[in-house]
Amino acid sequence: MPLEDLHPERDRALSFGVDASAYDRSRSGYPAALLDDLVVVPVIAALDVGCGTGKVAVELARRRVPVLGVDPDPRMAAVARQHGITVEIGRFEDWDDAGRRFDLITCGHAWHWIDPVPGLEKAARLLEPGGRLARFWNYHVVPADLLTEFRAIYADLAPAATVIGGDPGGVPDAPDPFTSHPAFTASAPRTYRWQRRLTGGQWADLVATFADHRRLRPEILHRLRSALRESIERHGGIVDVEGGTYVLRARRQ
Repeated sequence: MPLEDLHPERDRALSFGVDASAYDRSRSGYPAALLDDLVVVPVIAALDVGCGTGKVAVELARRRVPVLGVDPDPRMAAVARQHGITVEIGRFEDWDDAGRRFDLITCGHAWHWIDPVPGLEKAARLLEPGGRLARFWNYHVVPADLLTEFRAIYADLAPAATVIGGDPGGVPDAPDPFTSHPAFTASAPRTYRWQRRLTGGQWADLVATFADHRRLRPEILHRLRSALRESIERHGGIVDVEGGTYVLRARRQ
């Protein structure tokens, strides 16, 4: 999972807000089983770091968890607020917590944008003793024959972009500093499996929300999306996605 240092590339992190509504509409949410597991222990106050348009915070709120979001992009936060989420603007490392404490911190698809050293120390300071932190990322796996076509399309049109649709299983994680920090006890990683059926257009919209795709020249991104959509249409117009949500948990001592 993407634990490598992407935090210096803040322009990429802030690129999602260019079309925040499209991001909210097209990005996958997170499995109900994960959200249910996060609230098995009653939560008094949760903080959703890098909350974006509220993909995680909305689900916590539906489970009657008091949740505050923090995000550096006002455009993404505006969409989350439309969903009823309270959001404060700022980079997590620099954000003024005003002395508040939390017993759950969540971060969906965003921890790789956070400077790992001050981010870890701030999480340790904000969590109550016994509080929990969960960081998680989605991945989308398409059938092998379709993935072969996708790889050929990317090689032709956008060789520097990550091919969306492959299975990351077997790729080792970068070192996770939470496993060696004395303030935390880390749990073994867990993957929640899920399935989605997407049309070619929906797949094209989804891949356009990823940061490295957003950095492509508009005409290249347009051609890439069109080619991926046409590939899916040749395969019956629907792609069955075997997805996973990879979760790293840690508990505050």
